Amino acid sequence: MMRKHINFLIYIAITICVVLCASCADGLFGADGTQYHTQRIELSGEIDQVAVTRVNDGGFCNGDGMGIYIVDYKAGTPGTLQQSGNRANNVCYTYDEANRKWNSDYDVYWKDFHTHIDVYGYYPYAQSVNIDNYTFNVQRDQSTATADGKMGGYEASDFLWGKLSDVAPTSAALRLLLRHRMSSACVKLLKGEGFTESEWESIDKTVLATNLARKASINMTDGTVKVAGDVETSATIPSQVNNEWRAIVVPQTVPAGTTLFSITIGGTPYKFAKNEPLTYVSGKMMKFNIRVDKAEGSDKYRLMLVSESIAPWENDLQSHDATATEYVVINSTAGHLKDSIAASHKDIAKVKRMKVTGIINHHDFIMMRDSMPKLTALNLKDVRIKVPTNGSIYTEWKDDEIPFDCFSGKKTLTSIVFPDVLKSIGRDAFADSGLKHSLYIPEGVVEIGNGAFARCDFTGVLTLPSTLKTIGGGAFRECCFICPLNLPDGIEEIGSECFQDCRNLYGKLILPSHLNKIGSSAFRGCTGFKGDLVIPKSLTVIPWLAFYACGLGGRLQLHDGITTIDSSAFGNNGFIGELELPKSLTELGSANFHGNNFSGRLKIPKGLTNFSFEAFAYNTFAGEVEIPEGVTYIEMKAFAESKNLQKVILPSELRLIDVEAFLNCESLRVIECKSTVPPAVNDGAFNRVPLEDLTVIVPKSVLNDYKSSDFWSDLLLKTVE
Repeated sequence: MMRKHINFLIYIAITICVVLCASCADGLFGADGTQYHTQRIELSGEIDQVAVTRVNDGGFCNGDGMGIYIVDYKAGTPGTLQQSGNRANNVCYTYDEANRKWNSDYDVYWKDFHTHIDVYGYYPYAQSVNIDNYTFNVQRDQSTATADGKMGGYEASDFLWGKLSDVAPTSAALRLLLRHRMSSACVKLLKGEGFTESEWESIDKTVLATNLARKASINMTDGTVKVAGDVETSATIPSQVNNEWRAIVVPQTVPAGTTLFSITIGGTPYKFAKNEPLTYVSGKMMKFNIRVDKAEGSDKYRLMLVSESIAPWENDLQSHDATATEYVVINSTAGHLKDSIAASHKDIAKVKRMKVTGIINHHDFIMMRDSMPKLTALNLKDVRIKVPTNGSIYTEWKDDEIPFDCFSGKKTLTSIVFPDVLKSIGRDAFADSGLKHSLYIPEGVVEIGNGAFARCDFTGVLTLPSTLKTIGGGAFRECCFICPLNLPDGIEEIGSECFQDCRNLYGKLILPSHLNKIGSSAFRGCTGFKGDLVIPKSLTVIPWLAFYACGLGGRLQLHDGITTIDSSAFGNNGFIGELELPKSLTELGSANFHGNNFSGRLKIPKGLTNFSFEAFAYNTFAGEVEIPEGVTYIEMKAFAESKNLQKVILPSELRLIDVEAFLNCESLRVIECKSTVPPAVNDGAFNRVPLEDLTVIVPKSVLNDYKSSDFWSDLLLKTVE
């Protein structure tokens, strides 16, 4: 009796444990909202901009605060950002620079172990925000400095916004990329003729931005910014550093002929206008370089627009503590960088952060790699790279190219700003170096060489230029970017192992429409991708392991021009839906579709006469499959685990069915054999197929041959004329 009582108590205890475990696995919250789990949602922030004035730690400095909204998915569908009732409602995350960490006002937890989220963020943080119509004002006086904990006028005028979509529960910090949503007017006054150096530096110069609306309405759901007020009669006072003025501007269009800038030189005012409308573009800098000439023997000046451009946003000169870690600036001539550093009274062995201007060549790169043991940050924005004029044993060297192997293995180097005028990056240029955080490759670059950034510890965002045509093999192998992969549409070639094992890339993988060549293992192991994969019509050969284990899980869209799909090209992706094979397909490697969830009828194109090991295995193909004429051999496990397959039509020239070719095709009920010679069947070819329920249809003229064959004689045979 006592033993029965103890057993009953044990049973009750086990039942309670099972129930508790099941409830914990299902959700982290009770009906009353009680939190059962301690896995917080960790965030970090980074500004999408080019670091040109300092070593960039992501763009933020100590004490910066961003506002965060977090929205749960519901049954796999994105939730809608609401004013309230989200998982997180305008929670302030503050940057702790000493510990390189973002701390929230209160902890925010994942709902459970499987519910995905969208994250919305903005800067600067405000206590009260209308998510549909957040009213934001840029400051009139943007020249005021940060003081007593209050942001300066320029930084208070900026507005950043970002979103992370469809993020699965994780213990890792989610890196939120915030982008500038306002525009920036940037005016640089250049010394022209008639000035001595001292005159130019001493003369009073001011720039004001005029005829602008300064009130904006922002939609927090998508970060769009619209003008919400009238054009102000007062001018905006920009922030000034040396001879450069920058003003934050609400995106808007200023009519043709309207004064854009009021420029005063030595007390004389000038008005700058354009004959066509000027649109201030969201997230871009509108840059104007204006030369000032002085008439000889007078105080009259002439202003001439030298250049204007729409440029990526460069990190600002007076925001986010931008002067905290400045570069040592060295002007050099080709081949003499070492001498130029010495002439600047700097110890080459101690320089850590260096900005180079002028011209350098490949010998200067070798010097920086081998003779500057503490170099951590290098800014080459204003540099031109030239091949030595006295000849070189390296025929690979080119003008305006980062040389091959130039910083390979240099672990001290953590930050690089590329030249504005850059065409290519050589092979292994930064392989195994110390580069980290984000990587911005400027417009104009057309080629990235083999292994250029392989195994660098990037944990931020990768930005590729629209001009890019070729990415070499292994260029970004084993990098740790945490961002979507935005491939420019003009890319024509992606080399072997180019992005292999970049496991933290996420979102959809959209291949360029002009892509005509992709190497083996190009995206292998990029497990963070999701959604459909569309193969562009320009790509006709899919090499082995090209998209192996990319996590995608959507539908695979192939086109009829594809001729070759090599081994394991699409394996282990969880693709769903029907598999529509290209009509021109002639070669299909082994295990191509292993580890997916294709369903529906499988139609094998007539031109495919050879397919290999596990070619169609481990999917849920249903109904009937006809193996094309010309196939003589069905390899091992070709259709293994196709549990819904009901009928197979075998071709007339088939001679052999190999081991486990139809393993565990448990729904298979009919085999139609067209061959007049009974195909040989190796042991185990139909393991775990219910042979007692299987009907084999054979040509009437050879029925007796099938009855006398080793394998077919034991099955139910029927004939067809």
